Amino acid sequence: MADIGGTHARLARWSAASGLDTPERVSNDDYAGPVELLDAWFERHPAASRQLLLALAMPVGGDTTTLTNRAWQFEPVTLISVLKLDALVIVNDFAAAAAGIDALAPHETRRLNPDVGVPVRSTRLVLGPGTGLGAAAILAGNPPRVMASEAGHMTFASADAFTERLAADGRRRWGRVSWERVLCGDGLAWIDAVLRGASQSDAPASVARRANAGDSTALEAVDMFSRLLGEFAGDLCLAFQAIEGVYLCGGVLNGVQSTFDAGGFLAAFADKGRFSTQLARVPCFLVVGHELGVHGAARYLAGRCRMPSVEWTA
Repeated sequence: MADIGGTHARLARWSAASGLDTPERVSNDDYAGPVELLDAWFERHPAASRQLLLALAMPVGGDTTTLTNRAWQFEPVTLISVLKLDALVIVNDFAAAAAGIDALAPHETRRLNPDVGVPVRSTRLVLGPGTGLGAAAILAGNPPRVMASEAGHMTFASADAFTERLAADGRRRWGRVSWERVLCGDGLAWIDAVLRGASQSDAPASVARRANAGDSTALEAVDMFSRLLGEFAGDLCLAFQAIEGVYLCGGVLNGVQSTFDAGGFLAAFADKGRFSTQLARVPCFLVVGHELGVHGAARYLAGRCRMPSVEWTA
């Protein structure tokens, strides 16, 4: 199986008998396209099964597909032919990541609001700011069902006064501003640049390093990012009635983990007028150090969850 996002891919073997191997992480920049990436992996693992599951950063469906945040096309017929596959299954990468929540050990999450009581069995929400902004819901059931979404592409709107500056700058750049423009790695760098009054953004990893080193502007950018993520998460929690729990994951949060403003996130999350009391009772978690996508894909293959998929056979 392979979990291929906009920046990195994680690849691993899975079987019902032996479970999931340790995932390999590779940089997409090292390959011309998906065929080259997958062919190189099969060369390293010549005994691997030719039944392939791909978790891809794009909506699932259709015969020709392109990653949302990378100009890579996935043509199933071509992949089956060139890679000599027996079968191919495609799922959304963030649906797979959401399914991976149930593979977490207790030490792999950090409770942001430990004073909140026992969760009510309901729907859970999973959000992941990374190269883009992933969002999915987990509906209670046996097995649970993962609902993929493209919620990150909804129009950006915020009650925070600072965001008027962001929105105005974004409209000049792109015409329309989505939540994904703000709540991703480039979005963190963009917030930092606007705060500094700079015309060019720093690299997201550099902003995270500056924040971790105590740089005041970078810390302000992380605080703003945390509050906006809380605002967005609260809106989606209302949309899905996800009162069992909210899980935050993704590369951006891994980078700013030590400076993430949990208090700001929680305040913005619960600031929803007549529903503030209800949202204040929703458990919120920060996921730490886990390859959610491949673990969620393994749970799907094992029949331990359901999610939208498209399948082809040779």
